[in-house]
Formats: sequence, structure tokens, C-alpha cells
Amino acid sequence: MRRSPSRPNCPPRWLLASGVILTAALSPGLALADQITLKSGRVIEGRIVSEREKSTDDPVIIEIGGGGRVSFPRSEIVSVTTAPTVREVLSTREAALEPGSADGLARLARWCEAEGLQRDRDRLYWRLLEVDPNHRAARETLGFRRLGALWLTEADYQHHLGNVEHEGRWISVAEMERLQEAAADHRELAAAEAALRTASRADREPEAAAAALAEFRQLPESQKRYALARGIRADEARARQFAVRLTGELEGKRPARSLTQLAVSDPRRSVRDEALRVLRDWDDPDTALSFIPYLQSQDDRERVNASRALNVFPDRRAVPALITTTETIWAGFGRAYIMQVVQRSYVQDYELVSGGTGLVVSEVADPIIDVMIEGIVLDVDVRRAEAISRIATLERITGQNFGTNFEAWATWWKKEQGKGSPS
Repeated sequence: MRRSPSRPNCPPRWLLASGVILTAALSPGLALADQITLKSGRVIEGRIVSEREKSTDDPVIIEIGGGGRVSFPRSEIVSVTTAPTVREVLSTREAALEPGSADGLARLARWCEAEGLQRDRDRLYWRLLEVDPNHRAARETLGFRRLGALWLTEADYQHHLGNVEHEGRWISVAEMERLQEAAADHRELAAAEAALRTASRADREPEAAAAALAEFRQLPESQKRYALARGIRADEARARQFAVRLTGELEGKRPARSLTQLAVSDPRRSVRDEALRVLRDWDDPDTALSFIPYLQSQDDRERVNASRALNVFPDRRAVPALITTTETIWAGFGRAYIMQVVQRSYVQDYELVSGGTGLVVSEVADPIIDVMIEGIVLDVDVRRAEAISRIATLERITGQNFGTNFEAWATWWKKEQGKGSPS
């Protein structure tokens, strides 16, 4: 059904010719929801998509919800009424929101849920968390769980409890290993581990390593996963790094949480960098979320590594945590001391002390011991260096350059929060 190119708001000619009343004109530039009233009294909601105007006998084709189509003779149509689509209503309501209004965002998110707009609901809840990071309904709807003062995703929550996912449920690592061993022949699993160990020795046994690698890549996926899960926990750093590299080749569900943990807690820089490289190749838009909880770790090494990882995976959703924790670290920074000294004890002097029995008094020489220390003491400002690393990450994510002026950071974020969805 064509509309007049010069007068887009005029009724279609077939409606005028057949005397049908058009209560609201169809605008070709908008996807409007049409309500078509039939002579039988039935009302069809959809969108008219027919384009022919051969005669009044041509059927009118209507696209309804779910992508289906129905058609009716034009003579059966009494009227056509147009109304804004639910997305147009959402756009209007969102534009009218007061900047930074937590209540307004919450109400609009609940309205989206009632209208079946789940993705828009989640997007609005992410905006709400920029205004109120501890909003319970938003956190729970987005799948977070509370652990002490932290809100964690379900996967991170289980990960911090030491659990892993198996067939849709969370179990302990020990239970996972037991199930894996029971699911396949133990000798096959041992062979997979042996092939992985040999393949990691390319610098010492190049020919044997190449053959073992080819053999390992031909193994069933379950055996490879078992061997790699154990390989990333190997004692030798080179073996862990090699296992991480091959983990990047796995198909299907990817063990991103295990690599996240390696990226922040492994003692070797080469292993951490390899884990970050694989995670970057997987290109999951939510990778940064797994590093945010580590910003409040009790281990300063994990905190620093998490900040560096967020520099690799810049994400607006990490900004509130970075500002808050960086200011806390800067305000309460401490010092560490590295001592390399030699300590010597010697007799400095003697002191006469009276002693003896009740009948005999005697003087006893009691030695005075002193200690001499030779060497150097290095005073290290460790926590301030950690804060500077976080500031660099903040500047990378936001494009702002407030340095250690935390009042400026807080003021800027108060203006920015709630403006848009997370990157």
C-alpha cells in the first residue's frame, strides 16, 4: 500500500475511495502500531505492510507481533488508527528523565520489564547503578549477589567461594575433578596431561614437543579441558603459560573466570600477560566486570594487577569503584621497609652485682650486652604507587586528567553518572 510522496500524512487513496474512516494517518517515516477495526468488530493490532493499490478487491496485508502476517479484504475494514509503538513511548519517557534521578530510572526500568523490553530494562538498570551503586533491585535484576560489602556477579560470587560451573550448577573444584575422572578413563586423562607437559618443552625437546602438541590437539574436547584445567595450576610458570595459551583454542564455553584469576594472582608476569592476551582475543564485552571485585582485595598485588587489567579492558562500569578505592588508598597510604643488615652482639661493659648467701656476700661481674647493626634500610612508599597506577587507569577509561585531585574526580562523576549506558 503506497502513501503519497508529497503528502505523507494523507489517507491512502483506496481508503478514501471506499469511504473508510481513517482516524489517524500513517506516517511512512515511523514504525507505528496500527489498530485495524473490522466490520465484525474485531480489532487487529499490527502494521499495514501491503503496497499495491490495484483495486478495492486487493487484500490488505498486516504484520502482527512475532513476525506473522494476516490479510483481509479492504471491504472488511472499517477504520485504521495509529498510535506510538512501545519503543517510541520509551524514547519519550527516557528523554524526559531528570538527569541523575535514581527513582525515575528505577520506575522506567520496571515499566520496560512490564512491557517485555528486557534489554532496555537492563540498560536502564546499568545507568541506575552509576547513580546508586548499591541499588538492591538493580543489582539483583542484573544477576549480582552480595558478599560482605561487595556486589558480585553470580560467577564471581561462586568463584570467590572456590566453586566451578558444571552442567548448569556450581560445585567445588574437588568435586569437578572427581566427576571428570569418573567420566573418562583415567589412563586417557593421564595421557592428555603427559602430552600437554611434553608439548610445553619446545625449548628443550623441540621435536617431541611438536609431536605431543599435534597429538594433544587431536584429543576429545573433554580430555583437553581436563588437562588444561590442571595445567594452568602447574608448579612451573612456563607450563602454566603454555596451558593458558592452549586454553585460548578451546571451543564452546570458555573458562574466562579461571584466566581472570590467573591475570591478577599468578606470581609470574609472563603468565598474567598471557591470560590477559587470551581474554582480549575472546573479546567478551563483560570481561572488565570480573576484575572490579579484586580492586578491594586484601592482597595489594591482586589490587595492582586488577587495576592494570582494567587498563587493558577499559569499561565505564569500573569508574565508581576506581574513584572510591583510589581515594581510600591515597588517604591511608603506608610505608614499607626493606632491610639488608648484619647484626653483631658484643660485651660493652660489666656491672657489679651483689650476691651470695645470707652469711657470705660476694660481688659478681654481670656483662652488659649491646647490638651493632651494619647495612642499609630502604623506605618504600608502596600504597601511593598503587594509587597512581589506578589513576592512570581512570584517565584511560574516562579521558579525564584530574590526577590526585579526588574532589575533581567526584564532582566530574556526579555530573556524568546516569547520562548513558556503560561502554
